[in-house]
Amino acid sequence: METSIDINRIVGIIAFMYGQKAEVVILNGECYLFLGTDRKSIPLHFNEIDCLVYNEIIELDSGCNEKEHETAVYVLTEDSQERIKAIIKNKKALLLKE
Repeated sequence: METSIDINRIVGIIAFMYGQKAEVVILNGECYLFLGTDRKSIPLHFNEIDCLVYNEIIELDSGCNEKEHETAVYVLTEDSQERIKAIIKNKKALLLKE
């Protein structure tokens, strides 16, 4: 299973989240990042969500694991804006799992 992350893509996604109201939703195996009040969406991969969680940008807010109704909703962490700012300034601040 491929677990690599495109650094430029994930940094771009993180940059989109800066100063925005953002929410990540997993619904029946599909992942999306919703931004702002107009709810623009960007499709995500599971490894990108893992990276956002690992970097403490998003955290699980709610979910359901009932068959055929599986969902998970992630929201920005309290310190997300500081983490995003650090990653935008220097990509080396992005933490990747070994």
